[in-house]
Amino acid sequence: MKEYKIKITGKELICENTLLFTFERTGTGYKFLPGQYAYFTLPEKSNALKTDAKGNTRPFSFAGSPDKKELLIAVRKNKSAFIKNLLKLKPGTDLYISRPFGNNILADNSEKIFIAGGIGITPVRSILEYVYDNNLNEKITLFYFNKSCLQTAFLSDLEMWSENISGFKFIPVIEDKDDMEWNYEYGLFSADLIKKYTGDTEGKKFYLFGSDRMNEFVKETILNEGVKPENIITESSE
Repeated sequence: MKEYKIKITGKELICENTLLFTFERTGTGYKFLPGQYAYFTLPEKSNALKTDAKGNTRPFSFAGSPDKKELLIAVRKNKSAFIKNLLKLKPGTDLYISRPFGNNILADNSEKIFIAGGIGITPVRSILEYVYDNNLNEKITLFYFNKSCLQTAFLSDLEMWSENISGFKFIPVIEDKDDMEWNYEYGLFSADLIKKYTGDTEGKKFYLFGSDRMNEFVKETILNEGVKPENIITESSE
C-alpha cells in the first residue's frame, strides 16, 4: 500500500476530539475523485508507540476537494495505537499513501440523499467542496448526525455551502436536546425525518456515510419505507 509519499504540513483541532491533518502532495502526481479514500501508513522509523492488532496502516476518506494543493483528512481521537502515533507526528514528517479507492459518486446523475454520522462527514465535505468550487449543478440533501454541536465537524463550511449551492439542502441533527442555542433538528435518524425533508423518494439515491451499526439501521429503515435496495449505497466512513 506504500505507493506515494506525502508530507504532513499541519494539524489543528476542529471540534471536540477531532483533528484536521493537512498533507503536501505537490510533485507526487497523486490524484483522486471527490468522496474517495486511501490507506495511510505511518513511517516505520519514528518515536512511535507499539502497533496494535490492526498494524500500521489505516483507511481515511479525503476531506477536501481533489482540486486543492493539499490533502485533508479528519481524525477522531481514540485509544488505538495508530491514532496515538499519528497525533505524535510533527509537520515535515513523511507518510505513505495508497492509490485511491471508492466510488465516483458525482458520476451518478440522480438526486442524492447523503446520510452521514460523526466522522463519516469527511467524504461528503470533499464532494461538496468540489461541487462548490466548480459550480456544478447537483441536487444533494445532507442529513448529518452527531451527539452534540461541539462534535459537529465542518459545521460552518456546510452552512456556507447550503447558502451558496443552489441544489444543496443541509439538515444537521444532534442528540443533545439541552443545547438551547442549536437552530436545527434534534434526535436520531427516523423515517419521519426523511419524509419531512425529502418527500417522495422515487428515483433518489441514498448514500450512507456512518458506522456499520448506523448504516445497518438506516438501510433497514429506508427499505421499510419503500426505497429500492439498488438505490442504497454504503460508503466507508474512514
